[in-house]
Amino acid sequence: MSTEQTRPDDHPSQHIEVEVLTTSGSWPSSGYEDVPLHQKVRVALERAARVLGLTNWSGWIAVVAGRQIDPERSYLENGLSGRAVVDFGPVEGGGGRE
Repeated sequence: MSTEQTRPDDHPSQHIEVEVLTTSGSWPSSGYEDVPLHQKVRVALERAARVLGLTNWSGWIAVVAGRQIDPERSYLENGLSGRAVVDFGPVEGGGGRE
C-alpha cells in the first residue's frame, strides 16, 4: 500500500488567467481573472462586453498572440493555458483603393 501523496503541482492547473482587451477598455480593469480552463471563451467575452458597456459586438473576433480563437470552444480546446490576453474587436478593414 502506497502512502505517497500527490501535491497540487503534480497536476496541470484547471484554471487559466484571462484578460480581455477591447478598444473600449479591458476586463478585468487590472490584472487577470482566474477562470476554469474548460469554460468557453465566450463567457469571458460576454462578461467583458457587459462590464465595458459594449452593445453591438456581433461579428467581432477573439485573437490571442496573433492567432484567432473560437469563442465557442474552451480555453483548453483553443490550445491555451497559463495566462491569455484576448484581443476582442471587429475584424480590421482592408484600407483604401489601389
